[in-house]
Amino acid sequence: MSQPLQLREIRHTDLVFPQQANHQGSYFGGAALAEMDKIAFLISARHARRPFVTASCDKIDFRKPIFVGELVELTGEVRMVGWHSLIVDVELSAESLFTGERRICTRGSFTMVAADRKDNPDRLPSAPEDRADYSPSPRDSARVLQLVFPGDTNHLGQLFGGKAASLMGKAAYIAASRRARKSVGMAASDKIDFIASVKEGELLDVTARVASIGNTSMKVKVRAEAENLMTGDRRLCGEAEYVMVALDEAGKPTPVPPLD
Repeated sequence: MSQPLQLREIRHTDLVFPQQANHQGSYFGGAALAEMDKIAFLISARHARRPFVTASCDKIDFRKPIFVGELVELTGEVRMVGWHSLIVDVELSAESLFTGERRICTRGSFTMVAADRKDNPDRLPSAPEDRADYSPSPRDSARVLQLVFPGDTNHLGQLFGGKAASLMGKAAYIAASRRARKSVGMAASDKIDFIASVKEGELLDVTARVASIGNTSMKVKVRAEAENLMTGDRRLCGEAEYVMVALDEAGKPTPVPPLD
């Protein structure tokens, strides 16, 4: 059974924090480049189910600045495939959490080379016929992708529960902020269930959506899945529900627009 489009494509949302910006409050180009390179790697590994390294960044266009507090959303596609290398186009857009105004800020091409090419002489799969969807994700949703590195794990090579909970909370905050178009605060965590561990080298795929709305509050459901990038096997690792409250400029609860 094929996966839904949301899970077949690589799409990552994140927030720009002060430590990622310069003294003018705009996103560092190096930070943007690092996120784009991560997406290029994920797209390549997903495409061929093989390890890859970045050979070059052919062209990076920084068109418009991104500011602290804005949402960034990245996606991309395999454009060209050779025997052991491929080219991935990546697009980075910014979105104001308060107005919804969206703009394309950066585009770039990454040449990725199969890291196992000396041991695996097989040619890489052809470029997919389906084109990437660069349109915005739904307003009341978020998707956060995280590669699990050694510094994120315990002595058993498993992702720390606190790190997973932090990413799930971030996804809930993004989804609620996009729905309310106001500042939001976490009022409660109804439940966080850790169902299975996430291992070093795997992809943690966290999706969030606003499930229901009260007057000033929103219930956000979050789901975390782990994926083995070499095999494609996925498993449910965690589920959570958060109650997020929309806040006005004085920090007091304020009404939330109803779900579409």
